[in-house]
This record gives sequence, structure tokens and C-alpha cells, in this order.
Amino acid sequence: MGWGSNLLNRLLGDRDPFPITEAATPGPAKLPERTGYEYGVPPGGLTEYRQGMGASTQTDRSSMMTELYEAYLSCPWSWASVTAISRTITAGGVVTDWDNDDGEGDQETPDKPAEVLTLERLLAYCNPTEDIRQLLRNVIVDLMVFGDAFIEITWVGNQPVALYNLDCPTTFPLTDEHGQVTGYVQTTEFGQRAQFEPREVVHIALDAPRSGVFGVSPTQAALLPITTWLFAASNGKEIFRKGQPPTIHVDFPAGMSPSEMTKWLNQYAVRNIGPRNLGAPITTKGGGTVNELSQGKVADLQSFLDQKRDEILACYGVPPSKATVIESGNLGGGTGESQDKTFRVNTCQPIAELILEKLNFHIARQGFGVAGWHMKFRDIDMRDSATIEDIRDQRLRNGSWTLNRYRAEIGEPPVDGGDDPTLVDRQNLVLWRDIARMSAANIAAKGAPAVAAGEQPPGGEQMEPEADTPQGEPPEESHQDRYRRRLREALARLPGGVDERGP
Repeated sequence: MGWGSNLLNRLLGDRDPFPITEAATPGPAKLPERTGYEYGVPPGGLTEYRQGMGASTQTDRSSMMTELYEAYLSCPWSWASVTAISRTITAGGVVTDWDNDDGEGDQETPDKPAEVLTLERLLAYCNPTEDIRQLLRNVIVDLMVFGDAFIEITWVGNQPVALYNLDCPTTFPLTDEHGQVTGYVQTTEFGQRAQFEPREVVHIALDAPRSGVFGVSPTQAALLPITTWLFAASNGKEIFRKGQPPTIHVDFPAGMSPSEMTKWLNQYAVRNIGPRNLGAPITTKGGGTVNELSQGKVADLQSFLDQKRDEILACYGVPPSKATVIESGNLGGGTGESQDKTFRVNTCQPIAELILEKLNFHIARQGFGVAGWHMKFRDIDMRDSATIEDIRDQRLRNGSWTLNRYRAEIGEPPVDGGDDPTLVDRQNLVLWRDIARMSAANIAAKGAPAVAAGEQPPGGEQMEPEADTPQGEPPEESHQDRYRRRLREALARLPGGVDERGP
């Protein structure tokens, strides 16, 4: 048990500060021991000083974690990708939701039971220094950088009372040789040591080839392009630090001594290299010549950096627009919506579900005995305002929404008659309850070509055939006027006495 749990137990004794009406749901029944072995787990299992990875030791794992951390901090595209993922997932915070809520709004949500309210208190105040958004953002950052994340749970009795982040590079799982976790231990760079029971730590790991105890992070997969980008960026930094000097060839006189040549080179570096010396001429004497071979290829360097940037973003699954990269040809956001959907479906949602699975099992179910409810990330609508309004307008025009539903959506009060769905086309507005009569009138106005001889049209009366216009004489009325006249006549024959303007 952690020190916080022991202290609270001593202070509170047997009292439970957060009582609930039913006992916490126990974990699954004890399973039979497995036969197979996990990748990277040596005989005897993982210990504090032997963390698998072949012949690797704890020190080697810590070195790899440090390398990933430094790569993440040094490469701006790694930072931008991880930040975009973590902030997008946690933008709405964590809330509780009823399992049977289908999102249609046709079911009444029951009152939250006591254990759900207790869970919400923990989410509202998970520890004195962090809120739940910060804690889970740090979890996602650890997953993206190290491939693993650890959350410490402080217990009082049989209930969690606080959640903390555990530093991934200094926290190690302890397992048997089959990979079954028996505990966790943390050893810091200062020699501090803490040991935890399995229920005191939530271990979240990303997918990894060959399975295993540890996950593989996108930063580790992108380590080669990140390293290459850093070398190229360092080269560019040196080019500009020296004022982007041209590559030159110097032909010294035949009688010039090596010491004099070295002196000239040193003078050239002092007098011509660096931003202060931009434009300073290169001078020689005694027959020496200087020839320019090539200018500094900044454009080629920038193109190479962009190529490595795209590889880094691909490893993280972050589209360019989400990493603040404006692509040529898409200045108006031509691929913005598709990139946003791809980012959410392929990158953010799988990570969010992985985290929620762990939290719901370890905290909601095992910690508070919650049944029928679950934790989720609140949805945030990040679509463009014009897109949202266009969708609302289409729903109103095709009758999917009533006017009052539309007004409620935008925060306006209802109006009389606004609960009747309507169909709006280019020229007409008709209530959906009159759509059958409107359809019959339109068919009748067009001559009812599909009505067989001797049958009555849908309007209920026989249509008289229109007299043919004499050949060679101009029609007495235009096509539009004739259509309107016939529509009025058809509507007049329908029961209810509707006209072009509606009932």
C-alpha cells in the first residue's frame, strides 16, 4: 500500500469516508495459471533489476526511455503530434453515462445511484495538484512517447480516493515468468523506492508486435525520421549560424608555405564566416585565386526537412492540418473535414477507448462497484459553424426537424405552429400531413399519364383531356401559366379545398 493509503487508514480507522449502498464488485474469479510465455519475459519473470528485453537490464530500459523523452522534446513535430492527440481526446473531460443510452433522446435516464455519484466526486477532485483532464493528458503523452502509462490509485478501505500519475521511465512491473503481474516498483534517479500492489497501479500499454508486457510507442517507431530530422535541422542551424557561406575553392600560389595557408584559412573564417561578415569580400594576393563552387542549398534542406516531417506525422497518425501544417492547394481547408474525421476515427478514438477500458474496469467496476453506468470522454463538436448550420437547414427543409426543434437547438423559444414538420422545395412549402394530397394534385396537374383508361386519378375525379392546340397557331398561354392553371383546377377538385398556398 502507498504511504497516503496507510496514513488515511490510521487516521480513519475502520470508518469508510465514502460509503455506498452495495459492496464493490469483486474481480473475476481466479483463473487457472496460463501455460504460454510472454515475449521479453526471462525465466523467473521481471524483477526490479531485470526488465526483460533480451539481455537488457533496468538501466538499459531507462536509457531507452530517456532517449525517447529527449527525442520528443527536441523534435517540434513529435511535440505537435502528441499535443494534438492528447488535447483532442480530453477536450470535453470525463463524464459518466448510462449504459442503455442510445443517444436518440427517446429514453428517460434514471437517477444516478450512490456509487456513480461517488465516482463523479473522484473525477471532480482526483488529487490536490491535478484535475482529471491534466492527469489523462499526461497518460496519453506517456503512451505516445514511451508506449506505457501508469496511474497510481490511493485506496481507503475498498474504495479509491485519489489518482496520481506515475513516472513511466522509473516504474517497472513485476511479473512471473508467464507475464502475470504480481506488483509494481518505482526507483527514481535519487534512489527513492516505492512498491505497489497490483490494485494500486493501473498499467495502460499500447499495442506491440509479439505482445509482451510493454507497449511500443509511435515515438519509438518514428525514432529514425526524428533523428534524421534533428541532424538535418542541426545542419541548417550551422549553415545560418555561419551566414550561409558559399562553397569555394582556393588555389594558393605554389610557393606559399603550409603555415601561411593555415593563417589565410583562419583569417577567412574570422573575416568572412558568420552573419556579421555577410557581404565581406574574399581577398587574396601573390597569385592566389578563389572560385565559387556552389551556393548553400537551403531549398533542398527545407525539402528534406518537410519529407522527414511527413514521415513523423504518419507514424503518429496525425494529418498535416492537425499539426498546423498548411498544405499547398488546400489553403481553404479543402481536405479539412476528411482529415479531421480520419484523425478522430483512426487515431484518437482507439487510444481513448483503450484508456476508458482500463479506467472503467479498475476504478468504476472494481473500485466502486458501478454497474449499468460507465465513464466516457464528453464529445465536442469541432465542425465549422457554416457546416453545422447547413445541416440544420437541410433537416428543417426535408422535415426531419420541426421549426421548434431547430429553434431549441439554437437556444430560441418555440413558436405557434412550429411543431408541424414541413417540406420546403424551390417553389412550395407544404405540411407533411398534406403531402399525399399535394402529390395527387401534382400528378393530376401533369395529365396523370400513368392512369389507365376508365380509372379514376388519385384526386377522385376523372380528368378531362385537354384540347389540342391547332397546328400552326401559337398557344394562348405559356407552359408555366398552363401548369399553374391546371394545378389550381386539380387542387380545387380535391377534398378539403386546398390551393397553391396550402390549406
